[in-house]
Amino acid sequence: METLPTIYACKTKEELCKQVLDVNKSLANFYKNIPDEYFSSDAIPEGWSVRRNMKHVISTNITFAFWLGLPPFILKLRGKPKKKQPTVEQIDPTNRHGITYYGKYEKSKSFNPKQKEKLLALIESSAEKVVKQIQKRTEEELDTYAGLFGGGNLRTFCFFLLKHNVHHSNVVRQRIES
Repeated sequence: METLPTIYACKTKEELCKQVLDVNKSLANFYKNIPDEYFSSDAIPEGWSVRRNMKHVISTNITFAFWLGLPPFILKLRGKPKKKQPTVEQIDPTNRHGITYYGKYEKSKSFNPKQKEKLLALIESSAEKVVKQIQKRTEEELDTYAGLFGGGNLRTFCFFLLKHNVHHSNVVRQRIES
């Protein structure tokens, strides 16, 4: 099965935009190559289907793009981010710590190829929304406005987004490999 991308620190918004697009393209390719019989299967013992994880990646991108696009006066209401930002390696992509076994997917006969194609396109178009909002920001704004949570700035917020989406995709990979 395909290796998922590694998130790295970016010093410029151009690098960050490229990484957002590259990571989401890689995730779309990952999901595209998943055998169709796993697309609609719920996870055992419990958890999200491949389709639900894809929708989560999309909705997370859209939500983060919305936050990144808020007017400066609203972002300033959150206060300043912490002076010392975590490194990309220190960013925790989930609130479910210590899980090492995510279960598995059973094969299913239920499959809708049109729905899969639509979700694949939405992963990439939602990433483009994130990039559009990053491009509207200056380098200073990315480093001085606070993200939605965790005390990080907008740049760190974007790194979290990428790590979070890769995390969910890795859970899918681990369930398929089980």
